[in-house]
Amino acid sequence: MKKIALVTGASSGIGREIAKLLLQKKYQLILSGRNKEGFNYVSGKSNVDIILGDITQKEIRNRLIETVKKNNHIDLLINNAGITFVQPFEDNTEEDLVKLFEISLKTPILLTHGLYEMMKTQQNGTIVFINSSAGKQGYPNHTMYSAMKFGLNGFSQSLRLEAKKYGIRVLSVHPGGVNTTMYKNAKIQPDVNQYMSPTKLAEVIVYLAETEELSPDEIAINRISK
Repeated sequence: MKKIALVTGASSGIGREIAKLLLQKKYQLILSGRNKEGFNYVSGKSNVDIILGDITQKEIRNRLIETVKKNNHIDLLINNAGITFVQPFEDNTEEDLVKLFEISLKTPILLTHGLYEMMKTQQNGTIVFINSSAGKQGYPNHTMYSAMKFGLNGFSQSLRLEAKKYGIRVLSVHPGGVNTTMYKNAKIQPDVNQYMSPTKLAEVIVYLAETEELSPDEIAINRISK
């Protein structure tokens, strides 16, 4: 039986690199993202379903869930999609708060909820939350982002305790800065050239996600400073 993986935010950054590795490993992939051009790496592949659109919308999440259910099982759920605002607290707006909540906290919780019963029935499966070092400690100019990531960490910690009796692993990955396009519209521009490679980070995440009979739980990953 082919292994089935769902990866959100798979048209760029960490999600794209994870999906590329899983493709090499012959997974049946269900991918979500908003950038059609970002999926050129799966062009012509028969073992890939792409759901284009805004994953904060219920219709898109339901399409992802239904696509998984057509395959009758799921081995790996990678909750990766995200955005960030790097700006002083006073510059944040209510609209910014809602956007961060929708993509960083509400969406991974609801998507996981939609697939959890299937994993319980299977008595196996791995759920991965791509969190952040900002989900373990606060950083200047990351107030709302950090609040959402702390919330996601609390959810994953609690879910892990419930899920383990069903053979389901819940991993929370907390990388430091990663060199992706996520920061391109940030008010305060970090030097992403000093950040981690998303390709290298993806290699670690896939390795951990495929480790059987062990649960890494919470993993902090940082670059080696030069």
